[in-house]
Amino acid sequence: MPPKRGLDDVDATYTATMALNPIPARGRRRFQHDLQNAIRSVEQGVEVQGFRLSNVSSGEEDGSFDCAISRNDGHIDFTLTLLVSDSSEYPSDHTFFCSSQQKLPETVASIIDTVYEDGPVSIQSLLLGLLERVAKRMTACPRQEADTEMHSGVDETGESNEDEDDEDDAYDMDEYDMDDLAVFGGRTGDQTLDASLLQRDFNEIVVHGYQPGFIRFGVDDFALSVSLPAKFLAEMIAPRALVAWDKRLLSGSRHLTLLVSGLRGVYPVVQSDGTLTQTAIAHSAALQFRVGLSAEYKPTKEDTVELLRRFGLKEEHAVQPNAQSEETEEIPLRDDTDDDPEPPLDEFEADNDLELEYPLSTEADRTQGFLPFSLSSSLESLLNGHFLAIMQLRLQHGLGWASAEVLRWEIENTQRSAAEILREKGEVIRQADNFNQQLAETYRLPADCLLERKPRDPVNLPLAAFSYLFRRLALCPRYCLVCHQQLDEDIGALKPFVCSSTLCTYQYYNLNRGPSLEYEICSNPTVVDLLVSLAYIAAAEGALEAPLPIGMGLRVTCRLKPTTAADGLHDFDQLNIAEMRGAIRDLIDNLPPIIALKRHLEQPRKPGHAKPRLQDVDRSIPDAAWLVLRWCVASCTAYLEELQSDDEKVKNMGTCCNQAFATGCALTTAPRGDPTWRQFRFSVGAPDAEAKFRRAVQQAQQENSNARQFPSLYAFHGSGVKNWHSIIRHGLWFKTVTNGRAYGHGVYFAKDGNVSLGTYAAGATSCWRNSAVKASACVALAEIVNLPEKFVSTNPFFVVSQTEWIVCRYLMVRGPVLNQDTTTARSAVPVPLQRSIQGQIQEELHVEEDIPFVPLDPRHPLTLSQKLIRIPEPSHALDKLVAALSEEYVPAEYDEEDRRFLSGGVHDEGSSLTSGEGKTVHGSSDTVDDWKHDRVWVDQCVEHLMPPPAESSPMASSALQRELRAMLKEQKLAKSLRELGWYLSEELMGDNLYQWIIEVHSFESTLPIARDLEAKHINSLVFEIRFPPTFPHSPPFFRILKPRFLPFIQGGGGHVTGGGSMCMDLLTADGWLPSY
Repeated sequence: MPPKRGLDDVDATYTATMALNPIPARGRRRFQHDLQNAIRSVEQGVEVQGFRLSNVSSGEEDGSFDCAISRNDGHIDFTLTLLVSDSSEYPSDHTFFCSSQQKLPETVASIIDTVYEDGPVSIQSLLLGLLERVAKRMTACPRQEADTEMHSGVDETGESNEDEDDEDDAYDMDEYDMDDLAVFGGRTGDQTLDASLLQRDFNEIVVHGYQPGFIRFGVDDFALSVSLPAKFLAEMIAPRALVAWDKRLLSGSRHLTLLVSGLRGVYPVVQSDGTLTQTAIAHSAALQFRVGLSAEYKPTKEDTVELLRRFGLKEEHAVQPNAQSEETEEIPLRDDTDDDPEPPLDEFEADNDLELEYPLSTEADRTQGFLPFSLSSSLESLLNGHFLAIMQLRLQHGLGWASAEVLRWEIENTQRSAAEILREKGEVIRQADNFNQQLAETYRLPADCLLERKPRDPVNLPLAAFSYLFRRLALCPRYCLVCHQQLDEDIGALKPFVCSSTLCTYQYYNLNRGPSLEYEICSNPTVVDLLVSLAYIAAAEGALEAPLPIGMGLRVTCRLKPTTAADGLHDFDQLNIAEMRGAIRDLIDNLPPIIALKRHLEQPRKPGHAKPRLQDVDRSIPDAAWLVLRWCVASCTAYLEELQSDDEKVKNMGTCCNQAFATGCALTTAPRGDPTWRQFRFSVGAPDAEAKFRRAVQQAQQENSNARQFPSLYAFHGSGVKNWHSIIRHGLWFKTVTNGRAYGHGVYFAKDGNVSLGTYAAGATSCWRNSAVKASACVALAEIVNLPEKFVSTNPFFVVSQTEWIVCRYLMVRGPVLNQDTTTARSAVPVPLQRSIQGQIQEELHVEEDIPFVPLDPRHPLTLSQKLIRIPEPSHALDKLVAALSEEYVPAEYDEEDRRFLSGGVHDEGSSLTSGEGKTVHGSSDTVDDWKHDRVWVDQCVEHLMPPPAESSPMASSALQRELRAMLKEQKLAKSLRELGWYLSEELMGDNLYQWIIEVHSFESTLPIARDLEAKHINSLVFEIRFPPTFPHSPPFFRILKPRFLPFIQGGGGHVTGGGSMCMDLLTADGWLPSY
């Protein structure tokens, strides 16, 4: 007879077996591989609390197998048949079904009926889970046997025992001992946290320049964090790229933070080969990674609990009036002489008046402790779905991050083992690491903490995860945001995008896997308005080309084509290009003004409540219109930001507007520029494009003496408004001929702005009706390497064929023209046109000395109507920002707990992780002698709480949300908690809606229970309420955790058992009513 072995022994054997044999990635081969390993493991003996798993064998049908579960005393013995829904989808997208030809005990039958709810689990996890649940239920009901007489409702005397059965069900939760908790994933007194190893890992994190954190939450669980202040982030990644990805990445008070949860109180959770430890498996550890920006070096406990919450109360948000108003709320023109009696609606200007700190768009953002940013969703998907597997491939095959990624994608695509792939393509795969070293020349990548590690050394999981996260953040434009594989196309984008796969395109737009549209609307409404306007103009004027919103599943109306579909709509992907343009134009016309969307999204919400959705603004707007809005914003891989500060604006642009577009406005010499022109910082190209440009400048300085004094030139590039939707996405290239190429192939630039504005920057003939920007003309201002002798042509235009020598700096957008009277103008006298360029230079050297300006080559002056254009140093604003970050940076002061971990002052942490914080939560009462919540007492009560229910249903979740909302509202509005008599702490809700902790308190002083509580100095009765998935049709389970009541045999009584369970007819299936 094989020796009896526990769950840990089985897992160890299974892991060792899998390590010896190549593991297919998925599909039928993986199913058969796991089944054979399970058969071999079970043959060695698997036993849990007297119940054995045996006789695992292949079934009669393809994708099925049998197993037997028996009890050592022979009273229970049955065979189960398990069937997988689709073995080709195993082990990630399948479902198991369980059945038996025997008549099973009711408790066992109820278990196998719900196997399908476990979702896509492995064969090993399925078998062990079944054995655990059977042992759990049968051990909890010791009087329940397998024969049918015990379930007939009649005892040996012929009397009905239905009441006893109901009573037994109520006592189930009381009969678990602490050994049961260890088997079923609960907490025991065993050591689960190795404090010395955590200390070593924390100190190693500090050595790498990062900041570790330990966050306690729940009953005895914790999370780990690793962070990097924005100051050091800007030193590693180009500030130009960080601002383009998300302005909040350069906020001085923020830290880039990785939060690791799902540890279940266990550390370490991974072995030296990257697989989970046996302790982690026994405690059901399920690692989850969250990426965001925290206000401090680690999130607070409250932020962590809120972040890990998996549900939120639904709330109907008010719809903003006039959201779809035909009258567009225009952006007022910034003119000091505006005497309009009506108050200006300058919301765009106010929200974009960004100081150097780049504040957040809403007050809620400013106070939020852990804030996701535009790339959080994609990075979290990568970490949660692939990081552990990639790290295991690194450790097992001696690869770098890049090669391990390539191997991971190859395994997924070919369904072959890693060893087999490496035998065939090992050299090709390892070349990815060589290419990664080449990237280090233009990217600053983080140090690889696994590079010099010995094979048997423990893995510093938080440090490895953060290093990998940092690497992928720095290289994010080179990878698809959805499938995470390296882009085949060299699109040279500044912002990350998706690959050409239609599936990735669909997820990117439809599932919001790209940048947050809501954030862009709230923080950059002018830019969003501009992008939508340019897309509308391009579609309306027949210039809209790829990329088009194909693969998004759009259903649209089409004026040019009849349809026979039942919904009267067309599949967008099946339309021709002209019909697509018309459909996009019509969909954009359905959208409300961007400022109305901004107001809607910024409505205040309570903690735990769902955020407002865009679709709630106007339910009549087609879903396709919202997807097109998302496409307009997310498909823009360039960076645009409206310039509000005069220090950053190009000087002397005002004359240009009036002379090139004299449409009723009086001429002005206002040095701050014409208010009808909006200036945008404009960056397009890969994050390393700036580095390549700088190398080209340095090379030019070595070759040319004039370039050493004047490293670069500036020039205008004009094009029709309808073309700028494409230019913003692709940059200035010359694949398409727009205005002819009489002077050679290349990108054309003009030194005199009037040439670009008057000839090439053709105005728009259409306009989105709800636009506030109302773009009528656009022109770019670019920086070019000062080697004109190598240009294709220099007269009358600069024609540059080397696109890496070109960097766009500004985009000028002309909007509505002021119809002001000439008497209110600042000046009606034109600037004398005879003034020499050299004279202007000498005169203006003394003006605005605190602003560094670009030294312009006098051989090639940049002018507008013979007026010298002055350009602030492009990097000046970012340099000031980075300098401000350095000045404001204050090294983090670790809290007491983290200091103990770093100094080695933590001992025996595994035996108790219960928080000792004695925080008192007050009710909403004004009563001086009101009851107060004692968190320390409640923590003691829930110290050995059973794991929360694992089963749920939409019906029960909806009902519980209603009940929870009503209770919290009643508690908040109560005049006195003492009068209310109960208390529900939101902090103890955790992330499971089906387990509540309630306190009952403030009994009448004449009652015996009140006298006993006072004598024992007990603050309240602490209840646990567990809800079944059939709630509200089935009753919940009530149990008093503490204090314990005397059983009936010891003089107690009533409706409370010795274990705390509530035994009342009201809580039985016969006495319960859903209306309760």
